Amino acid sequence: MVRLRPVALTAAVLVAAAALSGCAPTVGDSGAAPLTDRQRASIRTTILDAKWSQVAAEYPEAIRPKVTMAPTVPDHDWPAAMVACLKSEGIVAYIANGAPTYGSAGQTPLEVAVRYYGCEGAHPSESQVASYFTPAQSAALYNYYLQVVRPCLLTAGAPSPASPDRSAAEGLAGLAGWNPYQVIWTSSMSTPTLTYLQRRCPPTPSWLNLAP
Repeated sequence: MVRLRPVALTAAVLVAAAALSGCAPTVGDSGAAPLTDRQRASIRTTILDAKWSQVAAEYPEAIRPKVTMAPTVPDHDWPAAMVACLKSEGIVAYIANGAPTYGSAGQTPLEVAVRYYGCEGAHPSESQVASYFTPAQSAALYNYYLQVVRPCLLTAGAPSPASPDRSAAEGLAGLAGWNPYQVIWTSSMSTPTLTYLQRRCPPTPSWLNLAP
């Protein structure tokens, strides 16, 4: 795992965020989507079935709810997405040690388990989805990072670490934890600036989303 110390963002990023917000073009995907509709549906079903099996094993009487998947969440943003979803379901939730922590606000353990399943199923993390990729699909995600996200961040004046050797694209584990956003995510960047950058330079490609 590559460990990088938090760094202060350059003034250029802050100036860009203030001057370009609302008018800068958003960088999107390029080329054909590496995931077919059938592959997307297969990954979606596999993830939801695996999550529900954990609930059903403990609560056989539980009724499985329908889950509508939201866009795939970068690993860095997943705890916050889960906490927001759980709170919207009336569950007590907060982030502790980088992970979502939750508990009952008067619901039964079964109700909490079902609602957690709904939130977890609706907000798959990037690494969870990517764990089902073929080597070619992993390489496509690597190329998105390398050819789309990193140049976009550098153009915006944001720091972005150089990538590992291209041969590492054979599998995400081989990337040694590299992500174009890793310096930004470990910095003290303000929320408005981070939001601006993630809109301008989406950290995950749209083809990673599993919604039908």
